[in-house]
Amino acid sequence: MFKELFSFELRTGFKKWSTQIYFLVFLALGVLIGLASTGAFDTSTSDSMLIKNSSLAISRIIVGMSGNIMVLINGIMMISIMATAIQKDYAYNFHGLLYTTPITKSGYFFGRFSANFLISIYVFSGLLIGYFFGSLYGLGTPKIGPVNIINYIWPFLIFTVANTLIIGSIFFSLTTITRTTLAAYLFCVILLLLSILSDSILSDIENKDLASLLDPFGNFALKQVTEYWTPYEQNENTVPLSGILFWNRFLWIGIALVCVGVTYFKFDFNQFLQPFSLFRKKNAALEETYAHSGKSLQEILNVQKDFGWLAKLKELLYLSFFEAKRIVYTPFFGIIAFIFGVLLIVVSNYMKSMYDAEAIPVTFLMAESAEEGLSFFLLLLIVFFSGNIVWRERENKIDELIGVSTVSNFNLMFSKFLGMFWMVIIMQIVSNAICTGIQFYKGFYAIEPLTYLKFDLYHLPYYLVLIAWCLFVQLMVNNKYFGFFLSVFPVIFLPILYNYLEMDDILYNFNSNGPQLPYSDLNGFGQVLYSYFIVKSYWIVMVFFFLFLALLVFPRGKEKGLSKKYLLAKTSFRLKHRLLLFLLLFSTVGVGAFIFYNTHILNRSYTEVDMEKMRVNYEKKYKYLEKIEQPRIVSSDLKIDIFPKKSGWSVDGIYYIKNKHQKPVDSIIIKYPNNLDGQYSYRKMQLASSGKEIFNDEKAGLKLVKLNDALLPGDSVAVNFQYSFEPKGFANSRTETDVVGNGSFFNSNNLPGLGYNADAELSENDARKKYGLKPKPRMAKVNDQKARMDNYISSDSDWIRFQTQISTDDDQIAIAPGYLQREWKEKGRRYFTYKMDSPILNFYAFLSANYQVKKSKWKNVNIEVYYQKGHEYNLDRMISSIQNSLNYYTKNFGAYQHRQVRIIEFPRYASFAQSFPNTIPYSEEIGFLTKVEPDKPGKIDLPFYVTAHEVAHQWWAHQVIGGNVQGSVMMSETFSQYSALMVMEHEYGAPAMKKFLSYELDKYLQGRTRETKNEMPLMLVENQNYIHYNKGSLVMYALKDFLKEEKLNSILKKYLDKNKFQEPPYTNSVEFVDLLKKETPDSLQYLIKDLFETITLNENYVKDLSYKKTGKQYEVKLTVGSAKYRIDGKGKSRKIPVNDYFDIGVFGKKSTKFSEGKELIFQKVKMDKPEKTFTFLVNEEPLQAGIDPYAKMIDRNMKNNIHDFKSKPDKVNLDADAKAGGAGVKVTVGNGD
Repeated sequence: MFKELFSFELRTGFKKWSTQIYFLVFLALGVLIGLASTGAFDTSTSDSMLIKNSSLAISRIIVGMSGNIMVLINGIMMISIMATAIQKDYAYNFHGLLYTTPITKSGYFFGRFSANFLISIYVFSGLLIGYFFGSLYGLGTPKIGPVNIINYIWPFLIFTVANTLIIGSIFFSLTTITRTTLAAYLFCVILLLLSILSDSILSDIENKDLASLLDPFGNFALKQVTEYWTPYEQNENTVPLSGILFWNRFLWIGIALVCVGVTYFKFDFNQFLQPFSLFRKKNAALEETYAHSGKSLQEILNVQKDFGWLAKLKELLYLSFFEAKRIVYTPFFGIIAFIFGVLLIVVSNYMKSMYDAEAIPVTFLMAESAEEGLSFFLLLLIVFFSGNIVWRERENKIDELIGVSTVSNFNLMFSKFLGMFWMVIIMQIVSNAICTGIQFYKGFYAIEPLTYLKFDLYHLPYYLVLIAWCLFVQLMVNNKYFGFFLSVFPVIFLPILYNYLEMDDILYNFNSNGPQLPYSDLNGFGQVLYSYFIVKSYWIVMVFFFLFLALLVFPRGKEKGLSKKYLLAKTSFRLKHRLLLFLLLFSTVGVGAFIFYNTHILNRSYTEVDMEKMRVNYEKKYKYLEKIEQPRIVSSDLKIDIFPKKSGWSVDGIYYIKNKHQKPVDSIIIKYPNNLDGQYSYRKMQLASSGKEIFNDEKAGLKLVKLNDALLPGDSVAVNFQYSFEPKGFANSRTETDVVGNGSFFNSNNLPGLGYNADAELSENDARKKYGLKPKPRMAKVNDQKARMDNYISSDSDWIRFQTQISTDDDQIAIAPGYLQREWKEKGRRYFTYKMDSPILNFYAFLSANYQVKKSKWKNVNIEVYYQKGHEYNLDRMISSIQNSLNYYTKNFGAYQHRQVRIIEFPRYASFAQSFPNTIPYSEEIGFLTKVEPDKPGKIDLPFYVTAHEVAHQWWAHQVIGGNVQGSVMMSETFSQYSALMVMEHEYGAPAMKKFLSYELDKYLQGRTRETKNEMPLMLVENQNYIHYNKGSLVMYALKDFLKEEKLNSILKKYLDKNKFQEPPYTNSVEFVDLLKKETPDSLQYLIKDLFETITLNENYVKDLSYKKTGKQYEVKLTVGSAKYRIDGKGKSRKIPVNDYFDIGVFGKKSTKFSEGKELIFQKVKMDKPEKTFTFLVNEEPLQAGIDPYAKMIDRNMKNNIHDFKSKPDKVNLDADAKAGGAGVKVTVGNGD
């Protein structure tokens, strides 16, 4: 019987047009991704060392199409296929016939289940099949490696098949037991919740295992298993079914099989005869009495007929409230609201910024965080209820009763629209209430109700468009489930399509927002509000036009075809409706034309390919100018006017440029901001001495002047420039944030310079190859003497004199580097004059906002913090960090060159702080709104650390600056990282540094997996953040540990004293490493090679540990191992002998004082062989022990460095490429070479 039922169900399933449509959608999507990833489309090209047909690449595509927003569309398809496998018999009243056939329970149950499971596999296989054929376009190119069938089959089995089994089994079980798809939809929400929770929890380095187990799709488990794979390993290794990925698959497949098993044993044909309700309702008498109504029967039966507009409006509102009640009172809505509340509460505990630092629950952050989750849940509710309220009357067999009522089609349709609108409002109120409760719970009482209201109103147009679209789809199609699919198609699939094709025009990007900015306490929603509501108006009138079209085929009666529906509905579609339909169409076209005028005429819209071609043309046309030697800027005198209300600014400036070469200069190249959008107005860009203008290309931002009299060596000339910037209208997606209503911040990159701009060239070598250009090195070689004539900050100047006059609105404070010379008000403007008293780098910034100011001092240095009112939370920590930093740096590195330090807050349009001479712009995102818990050593004091790092730049960059060559950023960023670490260690103690170093190691190991060209050793770093920041912290902290703090600081001071404020040629990393070698003992010379000159990783691990009590002491026996690997730039490693020193530690109980456990034994040992056993006597009971417990050395897996005494450590794989996994037969069908 199983065979017959199975084959019948399989045939029937494959004959359904919906099955083939689902398959074709995934097939097309797979082809699209395959073609796009191998360069089939005319899109921008980026460098990558990764091949597109590796096991990991295919696994990422599969799991990427399973989680997050894809949960909804996959869930809809799975519900329509697997969830209804048995439930459909009940839904179509077919269950009564089951008694007349000799079918068996197992044959019926497993026949239906197996057939629909295979159909689901077929549907989702479309993605892999499509990707396989689409990616064949790249055969013979570096993007595609040898075609290994295992790379496709293995991910398909452990992800596609497994996830289909997991989700399908649970959906099938729920609907079979409850006989309603409601349970499946609820579980779909739970899946979405788990996906969001996993993403939030994963931000904490200590919760990765939990996040990976929670995710039913295996996405985060895959990330964790492969998170440190180098590009070489990503290309070569097969995804292993081991570790946390194995346990994730085991857990969820186990849950799925248990669900199917329980359902089978609970299943009985008799259950179809028993009424079932997921939520039991109390029987209530539906009787109404008029005994005490005070009205006679004649009065009751005397109906007043009123068909005026006011009566119809009341009718519309009444019906909309009725629809809203029918939605809100359903168990589905209640459970969704409850799950959303739980999600908000949980996610609020993971509102983190950098280094796991918790954010203060200010109102706008809470509203923003809530909206991220609310948008998912409301999408689900809108999609579900749009189908439910359109199909409810037909499913409940009352559609004919409603069809003969006097209610118009207009009121019937728009009451449903308004009912869902009220639902959105209710969910927003629920969200606000929960957020407020969370704020109170966390002890935050500065609630801002108006901010919640702002967020609600801001996002409401998005939901209006979504409601109208979903209703339109359900009214136009005759299948509810297919309507669900079409409803989410433009929300989910179209963005994927547009992303791969690099299409982002807001005129066709469904429900687009236009240019966006994150909300800021300084500047609110910013200048984008105007464009946002214009764009939303366009989409609202468009979907309302669609709704009125749907009114023409409104389902009233039993007719199903669109033409017959139209014949029935057109009689009620009167002249006023036709006029309104025309008005909506006219408005759509009119608003769309206005948007087009702004985004394509006032502001040009350039694709990534357009930008590539412009860079190519720039290089081909002007590269010859690079050989023309230029004078150097030696003085900058500026008048800057900032106009916050217009988002504009102007400059009237004078540079003095000096010929520092040994021969005359007869041509001056002036580079300036390009004018692609025509938003700059250039009034003057000229030299004080006469000359002939050879060309002036505003689109390229380049001007060449041939001097009548050459500039002799040592001579100077003035460059005068005047221009202004003012945006016109609004652009398609980008918006300028340099000047905003409150919180303007821009730097000297917006001002003119000298010489050919090599940074404007195309930097991606794969793209350069496409356009016939030679490969371009990321940076010049470390010993390139010509490149060392420039510092890495500026190519047209060395140290300059600087002064500026800056004006702004009269209620704002304008700030620039230097000391305030004068302040005054004139004609509604506020003016400030600043002047530096010593030469600085040609790198400075301008800021303006309505600031509050907090002042302090350190010796004779003034300290000022300019901040937004209400952001006082961490000012004392910032000031304390400045004071501690100045104290430590002056003591160890030398005098501070300025008489003030200023921190200036700017909006969270960027998340960084940046150090200019005596001036530090500082984002509200990373310090001002971070929760500081100094009583918890395990928590990183982010404002303290960031401030210490930026103050350190006053030495490392603003005193010592390297040449424009490899490794120079090490002397700036790495040394600043080290300096900040020392200030933190003196404040919080050495044990508290473990968490910070753990994050640095994690970020370094993850950063190298995303390398696109070559990973470089630290001393040759090519502006690679993961190296000079994250690896740099680890290297310098380890070096301090070996050489000791005083010795390392003395080396740094010698280097600084020799090179500070130097003229060209600038120092390089070789000079520092040579000094380091000279000062380092012979026994530790290997460290310099490992840490600076090569890429070296360790694998330190605990092999065995035990202890026993001997009298009052405890005898600890500890066996540890160490392996060492040398790695090339692609990530391929080879094992080398170990003969290094490492820390060995035995730890007791944890406490507030000892967050990582009390150190019972802590000493350095030499690992001169792979494994060694040590015996110690300690006075307290040990709890943990290990090698390199504070992760000072760069370890490819720090988790096994330390272990507790309660269990045996796992065996460690010490192969050179230890993360290779998934042994199997390799079947090669082609070669991409």
